[in-house]
Amino acid sequence: MLRKTRAAGALVAALALAAAAACSDDAKGGGGDAASDGESAEFEAPRLVDMVNESNRLLYELESAEGRIVQACLEDGGFTVHDQWQFWISEPEEQDELYGADDWGSWLPSVEEASKYGLGAWMHAEGADPDEVDEYADYKGYELESGLTGEGPEGAGMPDNSAFEALDPQEQYDWYVAYQGEAAALDEHGYLIGEEGEVASDDDEIYTGDEFAYVQPEPGGCLREMIDALYDDLRLVEDPEGSKVRGAYWHYRPVNPVDDFANAEDSQIMYDEAIAPVQVELVDCLAEHGLHGWEFDEEGSLPISDYFYELYEGTADVHDHPNLPDDAPTDFEGKKAFEIAFAVELAECGDETGFRETAEQAWADSQEAFYVSIETATYAWQEGVRAILTKAQEALQS
Repeated sequence: MLRKTRAAGALVAALALAAAAACSDDAKGGGGDAASDGESAEFEAPRLVDMVNESNRLLYELESAEGRIVQACLEDGGFTVHDQWQFWISEPEEQDELYGADDWGSWLPSVEEASKYGLGAWMHAEGADPDEVDEYADYKGYELESGLTGEGPEGAGMPDNSAFEALDPQEQYDWYVAYQGEAAALDEHGYLIGEEGEVASDDDEIYTGDEFAYVQPEPGGCLREMIDALYDDLRLVEDPEGSKVRGAYWHYRPVNPVDDFANAEDSQIMYDEAIAPVQVELVDCLAEHGLHGWEFDEEGSLPISDYFYELYEGTADVHDHPNLPDDAPTDFEGKKAFEIAFAVELAECGDETGFRETAEQAWADSQEAFYVSIETATYAWQEGVRAILTKAQEALQS
């Protein structure tokens, strides 16, 4: 029996509200052709993909300009050998879509994949056949040997930092002081001179009110000179009260709407509400297949990774999944067979409930609403970044 739940009613209403909120009489923003006055912007993938690519390009230019300003300041102060990692920026690859069909999650395999490979947890376990690991990696498109020194997009390799690393520790520390100021240098690099800065607490205390596990020192040095030259909103951003480890960190760039937590949270809520009914159906189906006690976590997936970590590696610190059966196998081949059998049951329930189709549609709807909702703000952010780039060019020429 096919038990498919589209759960689209609430989603359609939320989508309409998000789209309406995003578009006003000045909906054209910086995009020019987003919508004419008085009309609501609609989801058009090519237009929004162009918007995202332009934002990525501008951010890359901005970060590059910041680095050039800081380096010029350092060299004026006599520091000509730099920690290249502080200035290394990966050039963004151009996107041709806003999201992928499987971006909602990759934990639900097809029956065909499950029958052959299970969930892939076995590939990391002791006893796994290297040839089978390579075959599975090829099937999934994984790159097992990318390495930190490999080449990135368009042949852009990692920076050569050997000249800086050849400096003695005091010279390196002096560079960091000139780069970011005494307090920040001591906090992050004090070990170079035998002193340690503050270390964030790792206990289970909940921080509230004015208590912080860590407060980032205010930036100084050439970094601060760059900030003062380009920005007028240096601010200390505090983690929300009630966090397990609460910190406060300095920010100075205008926030890209695509990275705004509130915008992303609205989109996630939209998705969560749309798939909630089919999540219940999937859990019920698993119980009918003899797999009891499963619940979806806060990220909207089943805690399968932890379950199979415990199978292959032993008890983990986090235990928010059903217990393994008392007769769970102890040898590698037995564990792999157990995993494959579980994966087949999971995949069959995915088919019976129509979970994948529902999740893909809900994710597409939530993402489309998200990008429409931030369009006007994004064009305004882009204009702001262009103005900062003009200031950066003037600073570099002065």
